[in-house]
Amino acid sequence: MTSISKELERILEDYAPIVREGNHVLIGLLDGTIQLEKGEEGEAPVQVRVSPLYERLEITVNTLFQGM
Repeated sequence: MTSISKELERILEDYAPIVREGNHVLIGLLDGTIQLEKGEEGEAPVQVRVSPLYERLEITVNTLFQGM
């Protein structure tokens, strides 16, 4: 069985209640994203999908939200 890191465990603990309510959570990383979705019947309660980016992002939070 594959183990998960403490960081991923914390993400799941923090966001699982939100995901179980039917919301999708997308977490941006410097080199990819983690998407949390509610599992269908017969699946785990929270589905985790990791998608790599082909370019490393080098922006700050201020830059990211500047247009909002």
